[in-house]
Amino acid sequence: MANNSVSLSVIVVSDYAAGEEKSWEDLRRALRAWKDQEGTPADEFILVESSRFKGQIPSDVLGMIPNMAILYLDAESSYELKNLAVEAANGEWLAIVDADCIPQRSWLRVLRAAIAEYPDVAAVSAKTLYPGRSRLERILGLLSRSYLDPGRRGPTRFISGNAACFRREVYRRHPLPVGIGAFASRIQSEAFLRDHATLLFDPGLVVVHDFEGWPMERDIRRNHGYSTVITRLRDHRLPYAGLVRTGVIAIPFIVAGKTLDSIRDCLRCFRHYNVKVYELPLALALTVVTHVLEIPGMLAAYRGQTIGGTAYR
Repeated sequence: MANNSVSLSVIVVSDYAAGEEKSWEDLRRALRAWKDQEGTPADEFILVESSRFKGQIPSDVLGMIPNMAILYLDAESSYELKNLAVEAANGEWLAIVDADCIPQRSWLRVLRAAIAEYPDVAAVSAKTLYPGRSRLERILGLLSRSYLDPGRRGPTRFISGNAACFRREVYRRHPLPVGIGAFASRIQSEAFLRDHATLLFDPGLVVVHDFEGWPMERDIRRNHGYSTVITRLRDHRLPYAGLVRTGVIAIPFIVAGKTLDSIRDCLRCFRHYNVKVYELPLALALTVVTHVLEIPGMLAAYRGQTIGGTAYR
């Protein structure tokens, strides 16, 4: 039975191509899905945006959800916006979802049921799918999004970066790290685990993430490579920090290790991401391609540079 007594806030943040016309259209689609949710609605719904976009949000967007609060913050990065929104929100539980993620109609109902069944968890992560308009899109969705998926509802070592619900008090103890890129959330999830928190993955909690082809995939991979290195240079407690800290010479070993992890993820989860058995050889080949695409980001981190030309903030 769903637990409707918990106080639940939904926080929607744009982390990709903010301020562009496409991002507003993504937001419209997401808000329509939030408006049409089954069951008990969220107690609070917050749309978060940087102060520099004040007055630029289309008027029809502002009125799509009757109880939606617009929170303008003096921050630019998505992690800063999320951290500040957590401080402003009132819910005991905070569902933080990126604006280009479309929740299924059952999302809030499934989330409340998961919280009721696992009242001691610190975070519940959603399953992310791409629209699946092509074979390549389905395979890249598997490769990019199955890392935290145990193949069933259960504990995981990771937190979804684009759709997850947090116990507010635990998030406040371990906010997202700022100033080291848009894909550095591993620092937060490891801090949760050191705090003896349980992280839950629920495959019934589904969002559909937009996909814009290889340009988006290359952008994702550069950011992943950057975060893999920069987070371990900043926090020696992360897994494999010792290897990463040996310098650029570690890159082939990092790529090999990540490729092996992706192969395991493929074999464990391919059916759950609508990838067919006969498509597995292509998926396994693309594990190598996608992780090689991370090398420029790794080099940038080692050189003390930032990720340039990225649509992520």
